[in-house]
Amino acid sequence: MSEETVPHTTAEVVESWHVPAGATQAELIRSNILVAIEQGYDDPQLVADLAVGPLVMALGKLEVGLAEARRRIAELERALAERNR
Repeated sequence: MSEETVPHTTAEVVESWHVPAGATQAELIRSNILVAIEQGYDDPQLVADLAVGPLVMALGKLEVGLAEARRRIAELERALAERNR
């Protein structure tokens, strides 16, 4: 890795996080962390702490959404199986 590509500041590390297009929650978390850094909260441990809460909440939403999707898929599979009898 060249010296030019190595992040040197906390903001550069956060800016280097690749967030896929359409990942609005992840982009919001990243953006909010960058705002906090700009306001002087640039300690790496604090940045980690600022990221964990929103990530846990986003993971919880994902888990609930996946469980709902599994339930709906199972219902659809049952309905298709009954229809094809």
